[in-house]
Amino acid sequence: MRGGGSTRFFSLHWKGLLALSLLLIGLSATFAVLNYVHLKSQFRTQQDIRLSTLRSQFKGMIERSTDRLERLGLVLAALGDFEQLSTKGGKAEFGKQQSRYASMRYELDVERMGFFTPEGESLWQWSPTVIPDLSHERQQAALKDVRENERPVSVFGCEPVCTLHVFVPVLQNRRNHGIIQLSQRIADLVIDFRALTNTDLAILVPAEPTAPAELKHWQLRTAALSSAQTLTELMQHLDERFRGPRALSKQSWLSWQGKDYSLHAIPLAELTGGGEGVLLFIADVSVEAAEVRRGIQEGLWVTGAALVVAELLLLLLVRLPLLHLKRLAEALPLLAQGGYGDTRRRLNQHAPSARLRDEIDILTEASVRLSYQLEQTHHALTAERDFVQGLFDTAQVLILTQTGAGHVDTVNEFTAQLMGLSTGELSGKRFVDLIEVDHQDAELRQQLETLVDHLQRRLEHESVLLCADGRMRHVVWVHTRLRQEHADGVAVLSVGLDVTDRIEAESRMRWLASHDSLTGLVNRARFREEVEQSFLLAQRGSHSALLLFDLDHFKDINDSSGHPAGDALLTLFADQLRTCSRKTDVLARLGGDEFAVLLRESDRVGAERYAEHITRQLDGMPFHFEGRSYRVSASIGIALIPQHGNSVEEIMANVDIAMYQAKRTGRCRWHIFSYSEGERSETEQRVYWRSVITKCLAEVGGAILHFQPVVRAVSGDVVYHEALIRLRLDDGRIAFPGEFLDAAMRSQLMYAIDSFVTAEALRILKNDQSARLSVNLSAAALDDPRWAQGFKDAVRDGELDPSRVHFEITETAAIADLKAAQKIMDDLNHIGFAFALDDFGAGFASFFYLKHLPIKYVKIDRSFISKLATDKGDRAFVTALTALAHGYDQKVIAEGVEDGETLALLRDLGVDFLQGYFIGRPGPARLETAAGEHALAFEF
Repeated sequence: MRGGGSTRFFSLHWKGLLALSLLLIGLSATFAVLNYVHLKSQFRTQQDIRLSTLRSQFKGMIERSTDRLERLGLVLAALGDFEQLSTKGGKAEFGKQQSRYASMRYELDVERMGFFTPEGESLWQWSPTVIPDLSHERQQAALKDVRENERPVSVFGCEPVCTLHVFVPVLQNRRNHGIIQLSQRIADLVIDFRALTNTDLAILVPAEPTAPAELKHWQLRTAALSSAQTLTELMQHLDERFRGPRALSKQSWLSWQGKDYSLHAIPLAELTGGGEGVLLFIADVSVEAAEVRRGIQEGLWVTGAALVVAELLLLLLVRLPLLHLKRLAEALPLLAQGGYGDTRRRLNQHAPSARLRDEIDILTEASVRLSYQLEQTHHALTAERDFVQGLFDTAQVLILTQTGAGHVDTVNEFTAQLMGLSTGELSGKRFVDLIEVDHQDAELRQQLETLVDHLQRRLEHESVLLCADGRMRHVVWVHTRLRQEHADGVAVLSVGLDVTDRIEAESRMRWLASHDSLTGLVNRARFREEVEQSFLLAQRGSHSALLLFDLDHFKDINDSSGHPAGDALLTLFADQLRTCSRKTDVLARLGGDEFAVLLRESDRVGAERYAEHITRQLDGMPFHFEGRSYRVSASIGIALIPQHGNSVEEIMANVDIAMYQAKRTGRCRWHIFSYSEGERSETEQRVYWRSVITKCLAEVGGAILHFQPVVRAVSGDVVYHEALIRLRLDDGRIAFPGEFLDAAMRSQLMYAIDSFVTAEALRILKNDQSARLSVNLSAAALDDPRWAQGFKDAVRDGELDPSRVHFEITETAAIADLKAAQKIMDDLNHIGFAFALDDFGAGFASFFYLKHLPIKYVKIDRSFISKLATDKGDRAFVTALTALAHGYDQKVIAEGVEDGETLALLRDLGVDFLQGYFIGRPGPARLETAAGEHALAFEF
């Protein structure tokens, strides 16, 4: 090492030596660790083998003792006259023979004998010592097992002394005359196990409630323990150190009082076949542990010696090559100074030998070639710098550089053109002066200072750029601090993206979110907000009037002249509303041909004058489209705020009633809502059903489905069941759709019903993989596609085959918003779902939808089926409709089949599927699998 200015030089010779030394040390340490891990793993493997052996030996001893007692019991059962002993006088006879059995205590090692009747009654018990018997419950369970299966049963129990009990049936003359019980203490077995395996054994069982536990923390007592004098203190140590026997499975190694022990805890039931408690093997492994430690120490000594020798050899090997490398290091810095020729001259003075070449010689040659390449790169970079400068001037983004003080240093040509200033005029200006000044000016200046002071690497913000001609452009800026301030003071690179067009588009989208794109009036959601605001103003004494318009004969115009005519009429009517309204009035298109006007600060008289004025204006305003003339009129309902409602829902419902009252009295009329008997009843019914529908959809079982079969016309096989929604009322009555459907549509609850029906259909499809379903959709579902996401996810996850379900729509649902309906239908049809057109033929536009929508099934309206047998016109119409649908490769379904004659006619006319009361009435029956297609149709 030597001094070198303000930095310290450390030779590569010593760096290489240090690095390689660290590598050797790391390898040596790795070897030592692997050796340690190997020895520990080998030791643990031996312990696992020992544990397996101990388990097998202990279990074998238990099984041999059990087998011996069973065979002894069978011999006693065969030799004794138990048929006589099992009688009522047999108990006295057993007492006479007691001395005969006493020798078994010493000769056969039996602690207890007993005889029971076949019913489990004890006739005789004998034990030379006081040994507790099994609990009454376990004894009776064993006797029941022997009696029912007529085979010996063994039971292991520690109540409180661990004892092995065997129950043997006495079978003589093909009858069961009783049961012999033989019991043997386990203490001798524990001692034999210690002598055989040189491993101590402890049997721990739950402490009795009346006696304190020997192991207080474990709440266990020692039922059996080999070497009790030496291990009792160890057991107390285990009780204090470990939370319980289960903890021993994670740490089975213990050093205690200078010795090493291997501990293994096993549930008693695993080895004895019953009983609560733990079997603990305790092995003294001090000798094996000492051998492991000795092996680790020897490995460390060998590793250390090898490391010393390797360091000496390494010192000799790295010295000579690094001398050549030193000369190379002295020549290469000349490349950084542009001395490409001087570098080549110095390197060529020490040309490598042609025979003894090494990597450093190759590096020297590569350095010479590098000098040539760097010289060529220098010329290339000069050309690239010119290219970057050209890109800087022509890029279609704002690029400028700032000094540390925040003044503009350079700008590209695009920035100058956008602002209408020259680059010279922009140079030197403060950046914050180029953007719109507001309360954020000081904050932005502070952030730019933070960027320059190296406290921040990057800054992003959006601001308005002030152009010379007064225009304002919205620009998103990204300021980046340069790694090192240039000599000319440039410290920040600023890049801006002009997002004016994007912001204007977003503003347009926000406008569309609250307005109708066709007429420019506010939409239903925004109109509801305005009505809600009117209710708030009404609390302060401000009154308003709400008018609902429905164009008369709009459907006829739309069907006869097409949708362009309908759109032109809607636009004309909206313009007329604007002409007749004040600036404070709120005009809205609610959907289809429904319009609404909110007259602020207006009473009944003002509303009537407005309605009368609109009616006169429409009466004198003919509508012409493509050579045709139409008379324009509207039915108008009027409701006053707050006189005719206390909420938005109620006022909208009441004005809707008023509008329908106007239609009943004749077209081109207006009507003010009043709480007359008829209107009051209608309002109460709507409010009642709205509450019932909401409650039934929220409760489990409130909304249910009844099923009606649909059959194949040719074979009569059931192909699917149509499900009809019902509501279960509080009094148990079932409500049909005809009672609540109108209230649901007027109360905006159709989407909630759609969501329930589609969710229930999807659940059935997932649970029953054989089901094929048809789901009816209302106009609300065709406006909001969220209900379809569950079906799309099920297809994506492989839970649903889309060919198993199709959706039914009506002409009314499709015409509400044809574009939205067509988009939803196309999206679902693209992934495999099919659609059916319900009530086919009832509407004038059904043929239009049949051709232009992705329809696979058509369902002929029941009005053409009910009189088919007597009405030739209906037969001709059904024939034509069927032929038309088949011409488009679509299946035909006839609903409303009420008799056999109609069924036969429909078969002859070529209809594909049939449905009606003659085939089957709706009911809550379970769907049955049928041959062919399966489906479930939900209809309201």
